Amino acid sequence: MFKNKTIGFYVGLGGGAVGFVTAVIYLIYTLTVGLFAPQVFVMLLLGTAVCVLSLFFEWKFLPLVAVLFFSLAFGLHILDRITMFQEMLNHIYGMNERGAILGVVVLLLVLNFIGIAACTFASFCERDKNQTA
Repeated sequence: MFKNKTIGFYVGLGGGAVGFVTAVIYLIYTLTVGLFAPQVFVMLLLGTAVCVLSLFFEWKFLPLVAVLFFSLAFGLHILDRITMFQEMLNHIYGMNERGAILGVVVLLLVLNFIGIAACTFASFCERDKNQTA
């Protein structure tokens, strides 16, 4: 199955793996601090599922669908955390956000962005070495 695959295929596969790791970290972190947003988690899982589907189906721009889901998760996560960023920037602590950790939120955003970049790259690359352009 992995014979004759190009770097674009493996980058897309890595984007799906990063998406799955991001979903697991998001689930653990948000359930621990009580800030779980199911729509973000579902978008991360859908993006990962599309990356898994791209292993089995040879649709050229299927990874762009994963980019759509990862981008929605990115935007919804920022929208969900805007209060935390506001409190951090204005040095107002303890009003709405309890237990929020800025480093973990930024890590999640960076991992999500890496997944977006990897899937975008993968969608514009050939998947098999023996395909003709």
